Amino acid sequence: MDFFSHKCFYSLLFLLFFPIPGFSHQKGKPIPKEISIDFTNSLLTVDGFGVNINPGQWNNGKLIPALDLLVDELGSTLFRFDCTGLANWLDPTKRENNERWPEIYLDSVYTSPVFKNAWEVFRYLNNKGIEPFFNVSGKTHPAMGRPDEPNRLADFDAYAEMIATMLEWAREKEGLRFNLLAPFNETDLGYPEGPDIDGADMLVAQRAILKKLDEHRLSDVKLIAIDDAHWESDKLEAVLSDSSYVSRIRAFAAHTYGNGDIGERGGFFLQPTEYALFAKRIKSSAFRDIPLWITEYGDLDQTGEIEYEFAWRSTRRLMKSFQDGFSAGVIWDAFDNFHAHDGQWTEYGLLKTDTINWKYFPRKRYYAAKQVFRYVKPGWEMVKVITPIPTGHGALNLWYDSFRHIRVLAFASPDRNDFSLVIMNGIESDVELSIRIEDLKEAVALKPVQLFVTNKSLNCALKKNKGFKNKTIRVVIPELSIATVTTLD
Repeated sequence: MDFFSHKCFYSLLFLLFFPIPGFSHQKGKPIPKEISIDFTNSLLTVDGFGVNINPGQWNNGKLIPALDLLVDELGSTLFRFDCTGLANWLDPTKRENNERWPEIYLDSVYTSPVFKNAWEVFRYLNNKGIEPFFNVSGKTHPAMGRPDEPNRLADFDAYAEMIATMLEWAREKEGLRFNLLAPFNETDLGYPEGPDIDGADMLVAQRAILKKLDEHRLSDVKLIAIDDAHWESDKLEAVLSDSSYVSRIRAFAAHTYGNGDIGERGGFFLQPTEYALFAKRIKSSAFRDIPLWITEYGDLDQTGEIEYEFAWRSTRRLMKSFQDGFSAGVIWDAFDNFHAHDGQWTEYGLLKTDTINWKYFPRKRYYAAKQVFRYVKPGWEMVKVITPIPTGHGALNLWYDSFRHIRVLAFASPDRNDFSLVIMNGIESDVELSIRIEDLKEAVALKPVQLFVTNKSLNCALKKNKGFKNKTIRVVIPELSIATVTTLD
C-alpha cells in the first residue's frame, strides 16, 4: 500500500475500536434516547397561549378568516389587543377643570373609524368565546409628559383617565366582555414603544390606573403588571413594596426576543436567565401567587429568508420561558400589519398578509406555534421531565449531556386523562424517544397517542398513531423538528 492507503486503513481500524462519541449509531438509524414523565410533580399551571393583535385591518370583515384561523385552528386563547398603537388618542388639554373630558369629545373619538374597527374585531372575538385583554402602547400626548422630557410620563392622572374612558366605553356603549388590562408597554425602552417610566414611578402609575378603574365602575378589571422589554430591579421592587393591591394583579409580564445568537449567549438556554431570577424574587414576595406571562415573544428577522429558523428560534424562547417559570406565551405578531407607534409595516406575523386581496396565509412559524397552542390547554399543568444524568466529569458534564440538543416539556390535564409533550429535536438525526409514565392511568394507556411534526417540509403533520406498552411509548422524532406527542386530536 502507498502512504495514503496505509493512512486510510489505520484510520478505519481506529474508528472500529474507538468510535467517535455521537457517531456510533448506524447511518440512517434513529438515535435511541429515554425519558420519564412524573405526573405527580406539577411545576406550574398553564394560563394559555395567543397572539398580539392589531385591529386596524378589520376591512369590513375581511379579517374574519384570519381570526378564525387563530382561534379555531391555531388554538389561541389569549389576545393582547391594542386599539390604536398609540397612547395619545385623547388630548389632555381638552379636559374640563383638569378632570374629565366632555362627553361630546369622547363620542367623536370612540366612534371614529379607528375605534370602530377595534370594537368590531373585539366583538367578533367575544362571539367566538374569547375575551381579549386591552393593551396600551406607543407615544403619549406631549402634555402628559415633563416639560423637558415630553416622552417621560408625568401626568399619571390624565393617562389613567384616558384609559378608563376607553374601557368604560367598550363595556357600557359597545357591550364588550373583558376583565384584563395591560396599561403599559416597554416603559424601560420608552418612545416610541410607550411612555418612559422609571423606578418608583411605576408604582405611582399603577395606583393611578387602579384609582380610575374604581371611579369608572371597572373595579373587576385586573392588571397585567409592568410589561417591559427587560426586567428592571428598582421598578419591580417598587411594585412589590405595596401589597395592598395583590388581588388587583392578574400577572406580571415581560417580553423576550431572539435574533440569531444575539441575547442567547452565556448559556441562555442551559442556565436560569434574568427572567428566572425575577420569577424567584416575585415568589418570595406577597405577590407569590401571581403568575408570570410572556406577553411578547418571537424573533426579529424580517428578511423572510430563514423562515424555519425563525419558527425554531421563537418556539425555543417560548419553551425556555416556561422552564423559567412563566405560565403564558403571547407571540408577536398575529399577522403582518402596519404599526402606528413607529410608522412601519412589519412582517412578524404568524400569518402572511396579502395586501392586494386582503387574505391571510399561515407561515412555518404558525405551524410551529400550533405544536404548542393547540395541544396544551389552559388549566393544564406542566409536569416534571426526567432525563438521564450526564456521564461527563466536572466542567465537561455539560458537553456530555445526551439531551443538550433536545428540549422536552410535558403537560397534563388536571385529572391526568390527557397529556401533551412538546419536543424540539435539534440533532441532525432522527431520535427514537422512549417515554415512560410510571403513574399512567389504565384508561389513558388504552388511548391512541398522536404524533404531530413540524420541520422544513412538514406543517404540524400527523404521523402514525402509537400506543403504550408497559407504561412506555416509543416515537421517532425526525431530525431538526418540533414535535408534539399527545392524546388530543
